[in-house]
Amino acid sequence: MSLVSNVRGKKRLPVLQMLKTIIAAVAAWYLADLIIPGQKPVFAVMAAIIVVQPSVNQSLGKALERSIGTIIGVVLALGLSIAFGAPTWLIILIIVVALFLGWLLKFTPATSNQIAISAMLVVVIGAATPEYAVNRIIETIAGVLVGLIINAVIVPPVVLKPAIDATAALTDHIASLLEDIGAVLTRDTSPEVLESIHLRSRALRAELNTTRATVDRARESLRFNILRGKKSRELDGYIAFVELNAVLVTRTIGLARAVRDHYDSSLTLEPAIAEIADELSSAGHDLRMRARDAHLPAVTVPHPPTSELPALTAPINLKAPAGANWVLVGFLLESLRRIRAEIIGTDEDA
Repeated sequence: MSLVSNVRGKKRLPVLQMLKTIIAAVAAWYLADLIIPGQKPVFAVMAAIIVVQPSVNQSLGKALERSIGTIIGVVLALGLSIAFGAPTWLIILIIVVALFLGWLLKFTPATSNQIAISAMLVVVIGAATPEYAVNRIIETIAGVLVGLIINAVIVPPVVLKPAIDATAALTDHIASLLEDIGAVLTRDTSPEVLESIHLRSRALRAELNTTRATVDRARESLRFNILRGKKSRELDGYIAFVELNAVLVTRTIGLARAVRDHYDSSLTLEPAIAEIADELSSAGHDLRMRARDAHLPAVTVPHPPTSELPALTAPINLKAPAGANWVLVGFLLESLRRIRAEIIGTDEDA
């Protein structure tokens, strides 16, 4: 990783985020100057800039950090200045005491740092008098309020589409794997193909984690958002679908591993294998239907045009498998029962 990558993002901040920060900084300056004329409202501007975050919920967190840190820092600087006067070494003492106090009270690093910064600025910029301390607290609160209001009124964008796309892609990949596992059961298949399917199934776990992170970002963008309404209800549906996918990911990985480990060319001769393969294909079909009904977009395969669930209804005529094939056949049947229960939402046996 280069040094430049530590300070540069993969993409620029949204223009709206930059504009909101500028507006908040300017508004905080003029508001603080109106409340406390004749002084440069540095604390207000810093507070407004810090508080404007990508979501309203994050802004509330930063507002608390900034307010608590500033109030404690100003009071700390006032107390130590009254006790020791204004020697140069007091700045070092204030920094040490502020950081130790933050650690002692289990504050977040941002809050602890804010205590130290506010206390240091009070000593460096102006005389640490009670009037000056109170003015800095008022100034900071004004900046915090401006930042919160700007971020709430100029609504941050709701990042719902990435969550929808990620959920749809994960669902499509699970359905495709179920169909592919069914397909390899009905023909002679090389170990390389079986290993490829197994690796694809294992990749689902990382994709599931990425999808969950994307959904969490969407949820974060909606929290305390004044326009959340319908979108919040939509997101609840996608969250439920991701949890369905989480169970299916585990089932699919197990299927792929079992087929890879226990596959034998004689498996194609088993009477029940063709029906099991059809049921796996039906599982993919029904999962795509669930995605369609949840208003998720189709990714690589169009959504099925049929209107009713389930396609997973055909009973399997089972005869005793030959040799060691009973291990894989038995596992496939039990896995199908569980997958059917998850997709259709029933505990009935397949």
